Formats: sequence, C-alpha cells, structure tokens
Amino acid sequence: MLATPGSQPIGKDWQHEVKWDGMRVLADIGPSGLRLVSRTGRDVTVSFPELVSVTGTVKDALIDGEIIALREGVPSFAALADRMHVGDERRARELAESQPVTVMAFDLLRLYGVDLTQRPLTERRTSLDRLSLPETTWRTSPVYDDGPALLAATLDQGLEGVVAKRRRSTYQPGRRSPDWIKTAHRFHQACLVGGWRPEIGSPELIGALLLGMPDGSGGISFAGRVGSGISRAAGRELKRLLGPLHRPDSPFSTEIPRLDATGATWCEPVVVIEVRHLGWTTGNRLRQPVFRGVRTDLEPAEVRRES
Repeated sequence: MLATPGSQPIGKDWQHEVKWDGMRVLADIGPSGLRLVSRTGRDVTVSFPELVSVTGTVKDALIDGEIIALREGVPSFAALADRMHVGDERRARELAESQPVTVMAFDLLRLYGVDLTQRPLTERRTSLDRLSLPETTWRTSPVYDDGPALLAATLDQGLEGVVAKRRRSTYQPGRRSPDWIKTAHRFHQACLVGGWRPEIGSPELIGALLLGMPDGSGGISFAGRVGSGISRAAGRELKRLLGPLHRPDSPFSTEIPRLDATGATWCEPVVVIEVRHLGWTTGNRLRQPVFRGVRTDLEPAEVRRES
C-alpha cells in the first residue's frame, strides 16, 4: 500500500507518522526465519544480516516498514545506499557492524497465521505495538494525533515529512491509496537514466547523468541533467551498472539540448535513480537536481512524476 502525495489532512479521522527516508520492505517472519522483500519483490535479506534478530522474539508475522540508516542522527538515504546493493554475505556482515540499519515498523499484515489486511488500521497498529521487537534493530514508528505539530517538528529536525493515515482504513496491497497522504518538506523524484557524461579530467568515471521520465507513449522525455551529489565511489558504481546497457542512439523521445548531449554516452533506460530537486521548470526539467542514489527497490515501470 502506497501513500498519495498531497496536503496534510487534519481531524480525528487521521493519525500521523514521520515520513522516513529509507527503503520500504515487507518483513515476513515465519518458521524458516526472516525474509525481507523490497517493493519490486526482490529478496534483500542477505543485505541486512543484523535484522535477523527479530526471529528470536517474533515467531510469525508479516510487517510493513522502512529500513533506515542514520547519519549524524538523521535518516540518510545516501548512507543506506551503501547497504542496499550488497549481495555478498561477508561484506554485508562487515557493513552491519560499521553502518548498522534499523527497521521502522508501521503496519502489521499477518499475525500467527491470521490475515489482518481487512482489519482497520487502529486494530492493526494495536497488534503491532504489542509485539516484542528487538529494540537495537527494530522500532515501531510512533503515531501522533497532532499532524500540524508533527509537520513543524519534522521540518525543524531535518526529516522528510509526514504521512497521514485514515484510522479506519484497511490495507490495500500494491495500491496507491488516498487513505494514506504523504506531505514532504523536500521534493524527491525517481528518474530513468538515458545517458551519461564522463567526469572532466577523469573519463573513466561518470560525472553527470541524463535523466528521463515516461512520456506516456512508451518512451521517455528528457528531464534534465544531474551531476551534483555523484561521488567518485558512486560514479564507479554507476559506470559498472550503465556500461553494459550502452546503445548507439538516444533513448529520449524529446530533443536533447546540445549543451547536455555533447560527449554523452547513451544507454537503455532501465536503471532507476533518485534525485532531490527544487521543483520543475515550465519546460518540464528538474530544477537543481542532486543525485541521492540508485533505487534497486523500484522497477522502471514504477517511475512516475511526483506531484
């Protein structure tokens, strides 16, 4: 179940939670242990070995939540990006020691074999709050009645924003529902990469990405270029991902300005990244985008322009 962007609703019918800057997962806990599944259905359990501790206190449950990594006490998607793509067990254990993560659990979909998705949110949350989660790696996302106060507090603390949830709502798997409304302090946008340009002075590294958005006709339209935020390590990882996707011509359905296209290497638009930005221009270009990381938890078909 996904939230719909919009203005924060108020009233007794709604409860409010922090919008965490992390990776959405379903945590399936059962007789065989823990299985973490991303939004794309990918099993990411091996990437987060420290989270297996939940099996010692919870025997059967399906939990919806967000994996977060802290940097200077604030959830950081950039910090989490170092953990999301790790498939080697030994490397994952090393990172679990040096860059630990936490699950912020906010919904309970199954408990001891009983499907809870058609129960109201307040009942599901009561059951979730009663679980004995290991506090070192698992937390229950707090719920607040005063939405405007929470929105102001999250702005002061540098957090992403607030999600308001209708108290009587059922859980609708895979649907973007108006029963969950997200209000963000910053603009984030998932984009497709249609090409890249080398870093000046270091042609072996990627210095900028050419971004695309679905155009509604099966192609992608040009949404701008991002170079800010791409570290040398990120540039090397992007080169590894994009290199095999090379194509001889532009994948964009719209014309690329010469300033952006000069020196570009084109690629199949299947890699999803996320940027932070200041809005959209009248020409449908992102204003001052900043690279945040690769979104392996999103499929290209899921990319859409956020309000």
